[in-house]
Amino acid sequence: MGERREDTEREGEGGRMSLLEHLQELRVRLRNAAVVFLIATIVSAFWAWDFFELLARPVMAALEALGQPRLVVKTTPGEGFWVQVKLALVLGIATALPLVFWELWKFVAPGLYRREKKLALAFTSATVACFATGAAFGYTLLSRTTHLFLLGAGVQAPVPGESGITVMNMLTMDAMVNFQITMLLGTGVAFELPVVLGILGWLGLINARSMWRFNRYALVLAVVAGAVLTPGADVYTQVMLAGPLFILYNLSIGLVWLIQRRHVATETDSPLLLLLALWPVARRRTATVRLFA
Repeated sequence: MGERREDTEREGEGGRMSLLEHLQELRVRLRNAAVVFLIATIVSAFWAWDFFELLARPVMAALEALGQPRLVVKTTPGEGFWVQVKLALVLGIATALPLVFWELWKFVAPGLYRREKKLALAFTSATVACFATGAAFGYTLLSRTTHLFLLGAGVQAPVPGESGITVMNMLTMDAMVNFQITMLLGTGVAFELPVVLGILGWLGLINARSMWRFNRYALVLAVVAGAVLTPGADVYTQVMLAGPLFILYNLSIGLVWLIQRRHVATETDSPLLLLLALWPVARRRTATVRLFA
Protein backbone atom coordinates (compact mmCIF):
# COMPACT_ATOMS: atom_id res chain seq x y z
CA MET A 1 0.00 0.00 0.00
CA GLY A 2 2.86 2.34 0.84
CA GLU A 3 4.52 1.56 -2.50
CA ARG A 4 1.35 2.40 -4.39
CA ARG A 5 0.97 5.69 -2.52
CA GLU A 6 4.62 6.46 -3.13
CA ASP A 7 4.12 5.73 -6.83
CA THR A 8 1.30 8.24 -7.10
CA GLU A 9 3.18 11.06 -5.41
CA ARG A 10 4.99 13.51 -7.61
CA GLU A 11 8.66 13.82 -6.88
CA GLY A 12 10.11 17.22 -6.27
CA GLU A 13 6.72 18.89 -6.04
CA GLY A 14 7.37 22.35 -4.72
CA GLY A 15 3.84 23.74 -4.93
CA ARG A 16 1.62 24.65 -7.84
CA MET A 17 2.81 27.13 -10.45
CA SER A 18 0.66 29.70 -12.17
CA LEU A 19 0.20 29.81 -15.94
CA LEU A 20 2.60 32.75 -16.26
CA GLU A 21 5.23 30.90 -14.23
CA HIS A 22 4.85 27.86 -16.51
CA LEU A 23 5.26 30.08 -19.59
CA GLN A 24 8.30 31.73 -18.05
CA GLU A 25 9.85 28.32 -17.33
CA LEU A 26 9.08 27.16 -20.87
CA ARG A 27 10.68 30.32 -22.31
CA VAL A 28 13.87 29.68 -20.33
CA ARG A 29 14.04 26.06 -21.46
CA LEU A 30 13.46 26.94 -25.12
CA ARG A 31 16.08 29.69 -24.92
CA ASN A 32 18.62 27.25 -23.47
CA ALA A 33 17.80 24.70 -26.18
CA ALA A 34 18.24 27.34 -28.92
CA VAL A 35 21.61 28.43 -27.48
CA VAL A 36 22.79 24.82 -27.30
CA PHE A 37 21.75 24.20 -30.92
CA LEU A 38 23.50 27.38 -32.11
CA ILE A 39 26.76 26.53 -30.34
CA ALA A 40 26.64 22.91 -31.56
CA THR A 41 26.09 24.05 -35.16
CA ILE A 42 29.00 26.51 -35.05
CA VAL A 43 31.33 23.89 -33.57
CA SER A 44 30.11 21.25 -36.04
CA ALA A 45 31.09 23.49 -38.96
CA PHE A 46 34.75 22.60 -38.27
CA TRP A 47 33.94 18.90 -38.84
CA ALA A 48 31.59 19.37 -41.80
CA TRP A 49 34.16 18.14 -44.33
CA ASP A 50 34.95 15.07 -42.21
CA PHE A 51 31.23 14.32 -42.15
CA PHE A 52 31.13 14.74 -45.93
CA GLU A 53 33.95 12.23 -46.35
CA LEU A 54 32.14 9.81 -44.03
CA LEU A 55 28.95 10.03 -46.10
CA ALA A 56 30.91 9.69 -49.34
CA ARG A 57 32.81 6.57 -48.24
CA PRO A 58 30.17 3.98 -49.32
CA VAL A 59 29.66 5.85 -52.61
CA MET A 60 33.38 5.94 -53.35
CA ALA A 61 33.65 2.23 -52.53
CA ALA A 62 30.86 1.49 -55.02
CA LEU A 63 32.54 3.61 -57.72
CA GLU A 64 35.85 1.85 -57.11
CA ALA A 65 34.19 -1.56 -57.34
CA LEU A 66 32.69 -0.54 -60.68
CA GLY A 67 36.08 0.59 -61.98
CA GLN A 68 35.06 4.24 -62.13
CA PRO A 69 37.02 7.25 -60.85
CA ARG A 70 36.39 8.43 -57.28
CA LEU A 71 35.07 11.76 -58.44
CA VAL A 72 32.46 14.16 -57.09
CA VAL A 73 31.78 17.44 -58.88
CA LYS A 74 30.03 20.69 -58.06
CA THR A 75 28.00 22.46 -60.71
CA THR A 76 27.73 25.92 -59.14
CA PRO A 77 30.33 28.12 -57.39
CA GLY A 78 28.45 28.10 -54.08
CA GLU A 79 27.50 24.43 -54.00
CA GLY A 80 30.43 23.38 -51.83
CA PHE A 81 29.72 26.13 -49.30
CA TRP A 82 26.01 25.34 -48.96
CA VAL A 83 26.71 21.63 -48.70
CA GLN A 84 29.02 22.30 -45.75
CA VAL A 85 26.36 24.54 -44.15
CA LYS A 86 23.80 21.77 -44.54
CA LEU A 87 26.14 19.21 -43.01
CA ALA A 88 26.93 21.56 -40.11
CA LEU A 89 23.19 21.93 -39.42
CA VAL A 90 22.66 18.17 -39.49
CA LEU A 91 25.62 17.60 -37.18
CA GLY A 92 24.44 20.41 -34.93
CA ILE A 93 20.99 18.87 -34.59
CA ALA A 94 22.41 15.41 -33.87
CA THR A 95 24.86 16.80 -31.30
CA ALA A 96 22.45 19.16 -29.56
CA LEU A 97 19.49 16.78 -29.47
CA PRO A 98 20.40 15.07 -26.16
CA LEU A 99 20.82 18.43 -24.41
CA VAL A 100 17.61 19.77 -25.97
CA PHE A 101 15.75 16.71 -24.69
CA TRP A 102 17.29 17.28 -21.29
CA GLU A 103 15.97 20.86 -21.19
CA LEU A 104 12.49 19.71 -22.20
CA TRP A 105 12.68 16.89 -19.65
CA LYS A 106 13.46 19.36 -16.85
CA PHE A 107 10.35 21.29 -17.86
CA VAL A 108 8.03 18.26 -18.03
CA ALA A 109 9.42 16.00 -15.27
CA PRO A 110 8.12 17.93 -12.21
CA GLY A 111 4.53 17.31 -13.35
CA LEU A 112 4.93 13.55 -13.86
CA TYR A 113 4.38 10.68 -11.47
CA ARG A 114 7.24 8.27 -10.81
CA ARG A 115 5.71 5.57 -13.02
CA GLU A 116 5.18 8.08 -15.83
CA LYS A 117 8.81 9.14 -15.57
CA LYS A 118 9.96 5.54 -15.99
CA LEU A 119 7.71 5.08 -19.01
CA ALA A 120 8.94 8.33 -20.58
CA LEU A 121 12.59 7.39 -20.07
CA ALA A 122 11.99 3.90 -21.48
CA PHE A 123 10.19 5.34 -24.51
CA THR A 124 12.92 7.90 -25.16
CA SER A 125 15.72 5.33 -24.80
CA ALA A 126 13.97 2.88 -27.13
CA THR A 127 13.33 5.62 -29.69
CA VAL A 128 16.97 6.71 -29.76
CA ALA A 129 18.27 3.14 -29.87
CA CYS A 130 15.95 2.10 -32.72
CA PHE A 131 16.75 5.21 -34.77
CA ALA A 132 20.51 4.76 -34.30
CA THR A 133 20.23 1.08 -35.27
CA GLY A 134 18.27 1.97 -38.39
CA ALA A 135 20.73 4.67 -39.43
CA ALA A 136 23.65 2.28 -38.85
CA PHE A 137 21.89 -0.36 -40.98
CA GLY A 138 21.35 2.18 -43.76
CA TYR A 139 24.98 3.28 -43.72
CA THR A 140 26.78 -0.06 -43.33
CA LEU A 141 24.57 -2.43 -45.32
CA LEU A 142 22.10 -0.56 -47.48
CA SER A 143 24.14 2.38 -48.78
CA ARG A 144 26.98 0.55 -50.54
CA THR A 145 24.83 -2.18 -52.09
CA THR A 146 22.28 0.40 -53.25
CA HIS A 147 24.95 2.53 -54.91
CA LEU A 148 26.51 -0.55 -56.50
CA PHE A 149 23.16 -1.32 -58.08
CA LEU A 150 22.20 2.22 -59.06
CA LEU A 151 25.60 3.44 -60.23
CA GLY A 152 26.20 0.22 -62.16
CA ALA A 153 22.87 0.35 -64.00
CA GLY A 154 23.34 1.64 -67.54
CA VAL A 155 27.10 2.14 -67.23
CA GLN A 156 28.89 1.05 -70.38
CA ALA A 157 32.65 1.00 -70.95
CA PRO A 158 33.95 0.86 -74.55
CA VAL A 159 35.55 -2.35 -75.72
CA PRO A 160 39.16 -1.83 -76.96
CA GLY A 161 39.28 -1.77 -80.73
CA GLU A 162 35.55 -1.20 -81.10
CA SER A 163 33.50 1.97 -81.33
CA GLY A 164 30.96 2.51 -78.59
CA ILE A 165 29.44 4.96 -76.15
CA THR A 166 31.07 5.57 -72.79
CA VAL A 167 28.61 6.10 -69.94
CA MET A 168 30.18 7.36 -66.73
CA ASN A 169 28.75 8.44 -63.39
CA MET A 170 29.11 12.11 -62.50
CA LEU A 171 27.81 12.80 -59.00
CA THR A 172 27.37 16.28 -57.59
CA MET A 173 28.12 17.09 -53.96
CA ASP A 174 24.57 18.22 -53.19
CA ALA A 175 22.90 15.23 -54.86
CA MET A 176 25.13 12.72 -53.07
CA VAL A 177 24.68 14.34 -49.64
CA ASN A 178 20.89 14.60 -50.09
CA PHE A 179 20.66 10.95 -51.12
CA GLN A 180 22.74 9.73 -48.18
CA ILE A 181 20.98 11.84 -45.54
CA THR A 182 17.56 10.88 -46.89
CA MET A 183 18.50 7.21 -46.78
CA LEU A 184 19.80 7.41 -43.20
CA LEU A 185 16.71 9.30 -42.03
CA GLY A 186 14.43 6.86 -43.85
CA THR A 187 16.00 3.76 -42.34
CA GLY A 188 16.12 5.41 -38.92
CA VAL A 189 12.41 6.23 -39.02
CA ALA A 190 11.56 2.78 -40.38
CA PHE A 191 13.27 1.09 -37.45
CA GLU A 192 10.93 2.94 -35.06
CA LEU A 193 8.25 0.37 -35.93
CA PRO A 194 8.68 -1.69 -32.70
CA VAL A 195 8.36 1.48 -30.60
CA VAL A 196 5.14 2.55 -32.34
CA LEU A 197 3.57 -0.91 -32.17
CA GLY A 198 4.68 -1.31 -28.56
CA ILE A 199 2.91 1.93 -27.59
CA LEU A 200 -0.24 0.86 -29.44
CA GLY A 201 -0.09 -2.48 -27.65
CA TRP A 202 0.31 -0.78 -24.26
CA LEU A 203 -2.72 1.41 -25.02
CA GLY A 204 -4.74 -1.73 -25.81
CA LEU A 205 -5.40 -0.71 -29.43
CA ILE A 206 -3.74 -3.83 -30.84
CA ASN A 207 -2.89 -7.30 -29.57
CA ALA A 208 -0.47 -10.03 -30.58
CA ARG A 209 -3.17 -12.31 -32.01
CA SER A 210 -4.57 -9.68 -34.38
CA MET A 211 -1.04 -8.70 -35.43
CA TRP A 212 -0.27 -12.34 -36.28
CA ARG A 213 -3.43 -12.59 -38.39
CA PHE A 214 -2.40 -9.38 -40.18
CA ASN A 215 1.04 -10.83 -40.94
CA ARG A 216 0.21 -11.67 -44.55
CA TYR A 217 -0.62 -8.05 -45.30
CA ALA A 218 2.34 -6.72 -43.35
CA LEU A 219 4.73 -7.79 -46.11
CA VAL A 220 2.84 -5.70 -48.67
CA LEU A 221 2.80 -2.70 -46.35
CA ALA A 222 6.52 -3.17 -45.71
CA VAL A 223 7.19 -2.87 -49.45
CA VAL A 224 5.00 0.25 -49.62
CA ALA A 225 6.81 1.76 -46.63
CA GLY A 226 10.14 0.96 -48.25
CA ALA A 227 9.02 2.84 -51.37
CA VAL A 228 8.02 5.89 -49.31
CA LEU A 229 11.00 6.04 -46.95
CA THR A 230 13.84 5.42 -49.42
CA PRO A 231 15.14 7.99 -51.91
CA GLY A 232 14.79 7.38 -55.61
CA ALA A 233 12.37 5.16 -57.46
CA ASP A 234 14.45 1.98 -57.74
CA VAL A 235 12.91 -1.28 -56.62
CA TYR A 236 16.18 -2.64 -55.23
CA THR A 237 16.42 -0.14 -52.36
CA GLN A 238 12.74 -0.61 -51.52
CA VAL A 239 13.12 -4.38 -51.25
CA MET A 240 16.32 -4.03 -49.19
CA LEU A 241 14.39 -1.97 -46.63
CA ALA A 242 11.16 -3.98 -46.84
CA GLY A 243 12.88 -7.15 -45.60
CA PRO A 244 14.08 -5.69 -42.27
CA LEU A 245 10.72 -3.95 -41.82
CA PHE A 246 8.89 -7.26 -42.12
CA ILE A 247 11.30 -8.85 -39.62
CA LEU A 248 10.78 -5.93 -37.22
CA TYR A 249 7.02 -6.36 -37.51
CA ASN A 250 7.26 -10.00 -36.46
CA LEU A 251 9.57 -9.09 -33.59
CA SER A 252 7.01 -6.48 -32.55
CA ILE A 253 4.42 -9.25 -32.24
CA GLY A 254 6.53 -10.79 -29.49
CA LEU A 255 6.99 -7.38 -27.88
CA VAL A 256 3.23 -6.73 -27.79
CA TRP A 257 2.69 -10.23 -26.39
CA LEU A 258 5.13 -9.47 -23.55
CA ILE A 259 3.35 -6.17 -22.86
CA GLN A 260 0.04 -8.04 -22.66
CA ARG A 261 1.56 -10.47 -20.19
CA ARG A 262 2.81 -7.52 -18.17
CA HIS A 263 -0.73 -6.21 -17.98
CA VAL A 264 -1.86 -9.65 -16.69
CA ALA A 265 -4.01 -10.06 -19.81
CA THR A 266 -6.99 -8.17 -18.35
CA GLU A 267 -9.04 -5.66 -20.28
CA THR A 268 -9.02 -3.17 -17.42
CA ASP A 269 -5.26 -2.92 -17.68
CA SER A 270 -5.69 -1.03 -20.96
CA PRO A 271 -5.50 2.73 -20.26
CA LEU A 272 -7.78 3.42 -23.21
CA LEU A 273 -10.47 0.99 -22.05
CA LEU A 274 -10.14 2.31 -18.50
CA LEU A 275 -10.84 5.84 -19.70
CA LEU A 276 -13.83 4.65 -21.70
CA ALA A 277 -15.16 2.82 -18.65
CA LEU A 278 -14.80 5.89 -16.43
CA TRP A 279 -16.41 8.25 -18.95
CA PRO A 280 -20.06 7.52 -17.94
CA VAL A 281 -19.14 7.99 -14.27
CA ALA A 282 -17.54 11.35 -15.02
CA ARG A 283 -20.62 12.46 -16.96
CA ARG A 284 -22.94 11.50 -14.08
CA ARG A 285 -20.82 13.39 -11.59
CA THR A 286 -20.78 16.45 -13.85
CA ALA A 287 -24.58 16.32 -14.19
CA THR A 288 -24.95 16.06 -10.39
CA VAL A 289 -22.74 19.08 -9.83
CA ARG A 290 -24.75 21.12 -12.34
CA LEU A 291 -28.01 20.03 -10.65
CA PHE A 292 -26.95 21.28 -7.22
CA ALA A 293 -25.13 24.36 -8.51
